[in-house]
Amino acid sequence: MDKEKIEIYQKMIKKGINQRKEIEKTVAEIFEKEIKNIFLVGCGGSLAVMNPLKYILETNSSLPVYVYNSSEFLSIKPINFTKNSLVITSSYSGTTKETVDSAKFAKEVGAVTIGFTGEADSPLGKTVDYCFDNKADEGVTDSKMVMLYQIIFNIIKHNDNYAYYDEMMEAMDKLPELLVDVKYKVEKRAEEFAENYQNAEFFMVLGAGPLWGMAYTYATCILEEMQWIHAQPVHSGEYFHGAFEIVREDTKIILFKGEDRTRNLAKRAEDFSKKYSDHVIIIDSKEFELPGIPEKFRGYFSPLFISSIMDVYSKKLADKRNHPLETRKYMGKIDY
Repeated sequence: MDKEKIEIYQKMIKKGINQRKEIEKTVAEIFEKEIKNIFLVGCGGSLAVMNPLKYILETNSSLPVYVYNSSEFLSIKPINFTKNSLVITSSYSGTTKETVDSAKFAKEVGAVTIGFTGEADSPLGKTVDYCFDNKADEGVTDSKMVMLYQIIFNIIKHNDNYAYYDEMMEAMDKLPELLVDVKYKVEKRAEEFAENYQNAEFFMVLGAGPLWGMAYTYATCILEEMQWIHAQPVHSGEYFHGAFEIVREDTKIILFKGEDRTRNLAKRAEDFSKKYSDHVIIIDSKEFELPGIPEKFRGYFSPLFISSIMDVYSKKLADKRNHPLETRKYMGKIDY
C-alpha cells in the first residue's frame, strides 16, 4: 500500500479525534435549548455514512431519530420537524443543492443545524449553525464518522446521562492506529478479491443495523458510481423477501457482518448464501483483534473498521480494472 496515503489517512483520523473539545462545546451549547428529536439529512454516501448514528441513538437514547434523503425531507417537510429539532447533515462538496436547501429550510423553521463539508466556506458550511470541515485526499469518510460518533455520544451523554462516555472516548483514541492496522492485515485478501472479481458484472451487497449504510454505500457509491458495475444493496433482513430468489452458483455476494444486535440477521443470510452461491465474500469485524476496544463497544465500531477495510478492497479493484475511483460519466460532468 501507498505509505504516504496511509499517513494522510491516519492524520485525518487524528484530526477527527482532535475535534473533541470543539464538539463537546458545540453539543453543550445546543442542549441549552430543548431538543426533542434528531434528523439525519443528506444524499448518497453522505447520508449513508450517518446510518450508524441511527442505531446508536435507538439503542441508547430516548430521543427519536429520523433519516431523510435531502430531496424527500424538503418535499415532505415532516410535521414533527420543529424549532426543537436538531439537524445533522453532510455534503463533502458543500454544494449539493438539495442538502444546502434542507439546511436553509431548517434555519427558517428555527431548528439547530450541524453540517459536515470539505470546506467551511462552502454554501453548506455558511448555512449551518455549526460546521465541521474535513477536506483531504484520504480518510474523508472515516474521519467524518469519527466526528459524528463523538457528536452522537455527546448528545447521549447530555440527554440520557450516558454512563460510558469517558470509556468510549478512551476507546476512540485508539482508532488512528487500529484503523490503519486492519488495512495492512487485509491487503492480501483485497488483492485476491480484485484478481478474482475484476470482470464481475453484478454484485449483491448485504448489511443490517449499523452496517446497512455501509452496504448501501459500497453497492451504490463504490461499485456503481465509481466502478460502473451493476450492484444491488440488500438489507440482510429483507434478503429473504425477494432478492434471494436470484441467487445462483455464480452470484457474487458481499456480506458485511458486525458485532451488534443484528449479527444474527447476517448469519442467517450467510448460511443460505453459502449453500447456493460459490462466491460469497464475508467481511466480518469479529475476525480482528482490536486492543483497547472494550467488547461492549465493538458493535458500534464495526462500521468504521469495515469502512477502512473496504477502502483497501476498492482501491485494489480499481487498480486491477484500470478504472480509477475518480472516473465519472455524468456526476459533475453535466446538468441534472
